[in-house]
Amino acid sequence: MRRLTSRGRLPRLVAGFAAILLATTSSLPAHPASAAQPALRYVGGEPATLDPAFIASAGDVEFLLQLYAGLTRLDEDGKPYASLAESWTVSDDGRTYIFHMRSGLTFSDGSPLDATDVRRSWLRILDPATHSSAPDVLGIIEGATERLAGGPEAGVAIAAPDSRTLTVRLKHPAAYFTAITATPTAFVVPRSATGNNDSWQSISSSIGSGPYVARGTDGTDLILQANDRYVAGPPPIPEIRWITSVTGDAATAFANDELDVTGVGSFDAGWIAFDRDLGPALHQSAALGVQYFGFDTTRPPFDDARVRRAFAIAIDRARLVTNAEGSSGTLASSVVPPALWPDGLKDDQVSNPDEARRLLDAAGYTDRSLLRTISVNGSGLGVAPAVAVWEKELGAHFDVETMDFGDYLRALLVDPPQVFTINWIADYPSPYALYSLLLLPDATSNYGHWNDAEFVRLLEAASSAESEADQAAAYRAVDDHVDSEAPVIPWAYGAGWWLVRPGLRGLGNLTTGLLDLGRVSWGS
Repeated sequence: MRRLTSRGRLPRLVAGFAAILLATTSSLPAHPASAAQPALRYVGGEPATLDPAFIASAGDVEFLLQLYAGLTRLDEDGKPYASLAESWTVSDDGRTYIFHMRSGLTFSDGSPLDATDVRRSWLRILDPATHSSAPDVLGIIEGATERLAGGPEAGVAIAAPDSRTLTVRLKHPAAYFTAITATPTAFVVPRSATGNNDSWQSISSSIGSGPYVARGTDGTDLILQANDRYVAGPPPIPEIRWITSVTGDAATAFANDELDVTGVGSFDAGWIAFDRDLGPALHQSAALGVQYFGFDTTRPPFDDARVRRAFAIAIDRARLVTNAEGSSGTLASSVVPPALWPDGLKDDQVSNPDEARRLLDAAGYTDRSLLRTISVNGSGLGVAPAVAVWEKELGAHFDVETMDFGDYLRALLVDPPQVFTINWIADYPSPYALYSLLLLPDATSNYGHWNDAEFVRLLEAASSAESEADQAAAYRAVDDHVDSEAPVIPWAYGAGWWLVRPGLRGLGNLTTGLLDLGRVSWGS
């Protein structure tokens, strides 16, 4: 995961305020009672930060998931359940949420945790001085976009009228809001969290709200210990060895009993599936990520939808993805992966080079030299197959560049190439998670700066739809519009594969592709 309104104050609630009770129980997922369990050895990689405000990758998300908690949390199927909040109510118009906090909450160091800490944590994310990497996740809150643009904090519709109540007013109805409150951007951080860096936190003695706390290193491994003050109680496994690097390959290390859980690539999964010893330990997770091409829509030639559409239909994506990605990915027909579609995903990608050439002619580029040399960055995925087709079928010329991840991210934010590539993972399980963060006009991760009023209207309608059928139809309209305007070209969905030591319980079906180790235990 890369990262990377109506205005005014929250109206006072009156006595006749009608609400729907969505969570009526304070129960949390039970931890199996057991004797002391051995440590879990997990290959998680080197996290870039200990601060939810500065997430740079999916690896950071997974690490911070162990250290912090939010009002809600996602179960093994990606569904939100009550965590720091014990219940919540939603207004009849679907825009006002009232969260009721559990009593007696504390951070891992014993300091109190209440509704004011949730509000403070969220406002810190939205403070433009923080320079958070993913503030748009909270952009659904009334006044959040204005605050990110430098507006007053008082205009953000988040209030804590008392220590156990948090009220939030949204720009428009969003049935998935309780999934947003489970994302790292909405995690609750201690009161020592200040400034625009993570220097307040320490790997040797972290303070958090999640199932584990960081307690130093052992060689290259990070040591996480159970948080006895976690809202759901101490996790069953008392220690996690967070392995940042493996000598050789992960499959061999797993076979040699050097680790218990690790992700493996699709190429390795292909042979592991037929291995007598390792095959039973192989599991697949649903893909929540997408690789795509994006266009800088602010300057020629890609400020014209006809040109973008021409580049989209000139290539035979089904053939190119198979040749370029092999078994490591499947053709993407939308920026939203299949697992997040309410009614399944369409598969109607077309290749029409003749129509692509006609569109370029209609856009005024009969003389292809007027396209000039187009800059393409291949740091996100391999671009050579697509570039070769564009050169052959459209007569365009390209300058292909690559750079390291940090430089590439800075370039995307400041001066993106005309064609760029991204590998993005959904922040929460909803189509809105991708459409909003990647394509809304004010979104930080809208690197191509596409600004389309009809898209905004359609997305708001989809977000507000209540029934599953209405949501499916509304998001289909969104996707059809994105397809016709082509601000991006979806490329491939990556498959997730895991090796899991027999006896581990609580991993579910790995739907979210991220492991909440606080629910994991060793079976007898």
